Amino acid sequence: MKRLVLFAAIVALIAACGPDNPFGPNNPSTSALTGIASSSTTAELGWTAVPDADFASYTLYRSSSPDIRSNASSATVLIVVEDRNTTSYDDVDLTPGSLWYYALKVANEGGGTTWSNEVSVKLPSLF
Repeated sequence: MKRLVLFAAIVALIAACGPDNPFGPNNPSTSALTGIASSSTTAELGWTAVPDADFASYTLYRSSSPDIRSNASSATVLIVVEDRNTTSYDDVDLTPGSLWYYALKVANEGGGTTWSNEVSVKLPSLF
């Protein structure tokens, strides 16, 4: 009987470390980010919708330097979206000829987060 109880306790601990762990946040599904220059002053960003039932928000970041995920505090938050079906944003009034990096962070209600891929958008010059 003691071995059965010990076995059950081990199985419970292993299960608690899995994706349904009630003691820690599960990370949300990843979203794929795309970006293009639609004019000399506008970058169009789009991403795939996250299907998770516990979806909380998308946060879109912009930076003049790559690797936003490692240094998000140096990036600008462009928008926080709490509607899972909103999957695009136009970054307007940018400087012609500039280069920008973008990344999207997905959050869920449990506090888990996942980063998208990072994209760069080079705006065309006026001349």
